Amino acid sequence: MSQPTLTASLLKDVAASNSPLKAKGALTIVAAPNENTLPLDLLLVLDVSGSMKGQGESVLQDSTIHILNNLMRPEDRIAIITFNSGALVHTAWTDVNGTVAPFQASGGTNFGSAINEVLSFLGSQDQQGNRAGVALFLSDGHGSKASDDNVRSIPDFGFTMHTIGVTNGAKPEHLEHMAELAKGYYYDAPTFDDVKKAFQSIFNYGKTIVYAAPDLEVNVSDGVILENLTQTPQGLALANSLGPGAHSVSLSHMVKDTRMEISFDVSVDAVKDGVNSLATFSLQGATAVLNVRGTNDETELYNAPLNTDVTMIAHSADAATAIKRGDEVGATRAITKMEKLAKTNPNAGTRTTILTEATKATSVGEKMETLGRMQSDTSGKTKLRND
Repeated sequence: MSQPTLTASLLKDVAASNSPLKAKGALTIVAAPNENTLPLDLLLVLDVSGSMKGQGESVLQDSTIHILNNLMRPEDRIAIITFNSGALVHTAWTDVNGTVAPFQASGGTNFGSAINEVLSFLGSQDQQGNRAGVALFLSDGHGSKASDDNVRSIPDFGFTMHTIGVTNGAKPEHLEHMAELAKGYYYDAPTFDDVKKAFQSIFNYGKTIVYAAPDLEVNVSDGVILENLTQTPQGLALANSLGPGAHSVSLSHMVKDTRMEISFDVSVDAVKDGVNSLATFSLQGATAVLNVRGTNDETELYNAPLNTDVTMIAHSADAATAIKRGDEVGATRAITKMEKLAKTNPNAGTRTTILTEATKATSVGEKMETLGRMQSDTSGKTKLRND
C-alpha cells in the first residue's frame, strides 16, 4: 500500500542548548497521489421535530429525493436516522435504487437522542476503513444539547459529521460546534437551493476521500508538551494538550490532491546539545519526526532562517479560531500578519483573501461555512472547495 508524505517542522530548526524552548510547529500530510478513493456511506440524521414542520419538512423530503436521483454512485449507500424527542433508524442502508418513506414533523428536539442513535447504529456496522463514512446532520439548530464526548466519538467509527443549518431561523453556533467535534464542517442552507449546493459540495468532497477519519499517532518525548493542535486552514480544533507518551488524535477525512496541515505550540523543558527528537507522528504507515538541534553558537542561532510555511499555518490557525469565537480583533491581528508574510510566501496571500472574506460575511453561518470550505492543494495554495 502506498503511504502519505508527512513533514514535521519548527519555526526554527535550531535552539539554544541547555535552555527551555517555546516555539510554533506544524505537521503537513499529503496523501499518496495514486491512492484510490473510497466508496461513500452517507448517513442522514434528520430533525423531524415540530419546529421543522412546513418549510423544514419539505426540505428534508426534497433533499433525500435529490440525493437518490442525482448524487449517488452505484457503489455508494445511504441510511437515515430521524429524531425529535427520541430517535430511530428510519431507513437502513440502501443504494441508489432504494426508496424512502415520507417524513412527518412533530414533537420536541433532542440532539442527545439523535447522537446516541447514530453511535448505536454505527456500532452495529463493520466499516474496517474500506468505506468513507459521512454523516449529515440537518436541523434548524433549536434543540437540547448532545454530550460533547458522544459527538467526539463519531470519528472512531470511520465517520465524520457535517451539520447543515436548514430554514431561515437556523441557529448555527451549536451545529458548528457539533461539526467541529466530529471533525466535519458546518453548512448554512436556509433554502432548498442552498441545501442542494451544500449536498453537491459534500458529495464532490466525499467522492475524493482516500483515508476515512484516520487516527494520527503522536509519541511525545519526555520533557516536551504539544498544545493547541489545530487543523488548518479550516481552524478545526484537534487536541488541547499532549504530554510525554503515546497519543491518538482523530483527524477529518483525508481527500485526494490536498494537503492537511496541523498547527501546534511546542514547549521543551531543556534543549540538549545536538539533535533533539521532540515528537514522532505516524499515519497510514508513514512517519515524521519533529527535531530541533541544540547549539551554543549565537551567530548560528541568529542567522537560522524562519520556516515561512510554519508561520503561515500558525497565523491561519489563529485567524480561523478567532473568527469562530467572534474575536474580530484577534482575527484582524492574525490576518494582518499573514498579509505581511505574503511578501515572502505567496500562499499566504491567497489564504489571507479567503479569511478576509470570512470576516466580512453577513451572518455567523456564512462565516462558519466559508471556513469549512477552505482547503489547500498539495503545495499549500488555498482555495474554496467548489460547489
